[in-house]
Amino acid sequence: MSEEISSDVAYLLNLSEKFQNNSNELQIKYENDFVNPGSRLTKEQAKEEPFIQINILPEQNTFRTLVMIDPDAPSPSQPITGPFIHWIKANFQDNHLNNGENICPYMGPGPREATGEHRYIFLLYQSNQIIKQDKQFNSIPERRKFTLEKFVSDNHLTLIHLTYFTVYA
Repeated sequence: MSEEISSDVAYLLNLSEKFQNNSNELQIKYENDFVNPGSRLTKEQAKEEPFIQINILPEQNTFRTLVMIDPDAPSPSQPITGPFIHWIKANFQDNHLNNGENICPYMGPGPREATGEHRYIFLLYQSNQIIKQDKQFNSIPERRKFTLEKFVSDNHLTLIHLTYFTVYA
């Protein structure tokens, strides 16, 4: 039995093509440096939860959700366990992640050796309601094949920005 590539990988890559510009609207900072879209980091540089700076004014009475995902698991040439979810911070208002809920705790990049360059995509969503998530993301198997499109649809999320960096293994 061969494993198929999730339709969510194609969905995610299609989204990333639409947001190539406006790099300062959603900024990711690891250690002391902001990350430019497409920058290459090491696993060590990105192991701790980053500082996130959002420079987009929120609409009144809305909630935001930040998702970090790797579409290239276990390798870019065979992403059969992707998308792999690395972080979901939900239900924050304004631009303050500290007030949000960790639906999926942060897990730094960890691509297997010799699997090539992995993309780590941050997606910023907005909604008019609080996200309620019962699924647990405590283990590696629970993070594999994340159904991003269903998550977005079920929670009535609207994508407002995305950015990404890469890690080479």
